[in-house]
Amino acid sequence: MKNLPAAFTILLLVTFSSCASAPKPPVDPYDYLTLSGDIDGSDKFIFTPDRVEWVHLHWSAPVNMKFQGKTWTDLNKTPDKWNAFANLDLKHATIVRRKGRDVIALEATSAGFVLYLDDSPNGAASYSVTIAIPWLPKK
Repeated sequence: MKNLPAAFTILLLVTFSSCASAPKPPVDPYDYLTLSGDIDGSDKFIFTPDRVEWVHLHWSAPVNMKFQGKTWTDLNKTPDKWNAFANLDLKHATIVRRKGRDVIALEATSAGFVLYLDDSPNGAASYSVTIAIPWLPKK
């Protein structure tokens, strides 16, 4: 370093020291679940560690349903991709993005959560919801 100009030497030292001490970006402690489809009436989806249960309440059954972007044709069967979420902290899930013209709501339960989709205006409409589910604390 004796042959390098002083300003360049200082620049190198500052650059290397700032790189070495730069904090790591924070880890996002959530996994994100997206559910979408055409809703005409009202439905609820009950999420527990064991399964996802669809309960139809009023008007027509949902169509064009997708679970994590994959077509979910048999709403009476838990989607295969649910296994990736079943061991998360379901009771502390929260909606982070919603799209639809009427009600999209989430309610915590003792075992997980219930997602409500309610389309009261005439005719069906597209709905999409993204839910953040936190990781369980490490033991």
